[in-house]
Amino acid sequence: MERPHIPELLTTSKALGCTIDLDDVTYYVGHETVVRREDGKGLSAWQDGIFAVMERNAIHVSDFFSLPSDQVVEIGRQVSI
Repeated sequence: MERPHIPELLTTSKALGCTIDLDDVTYYVGHETVVRREDGKGLSAWQDGIFAVMERNAIHVSDFFSLPSDQVVEIGRQVSI
């Protein structure tokens, strides 16, 4: 599995004429949290539990792309299933 290193890719893009100052870059990432539906039409409790475990064990998007933590803004939302 490839793991892209975004800051490194942006650094190598300077050879192609891109003039980005990496110290002045802000990365915006999205984060979704899976929650149980309140109306009873969602998944059963055991399926909801599996989703919760998978979400906790998944790698965070900023770690996956090797983004510097002090330059990341995370936008979150809750998804009912």
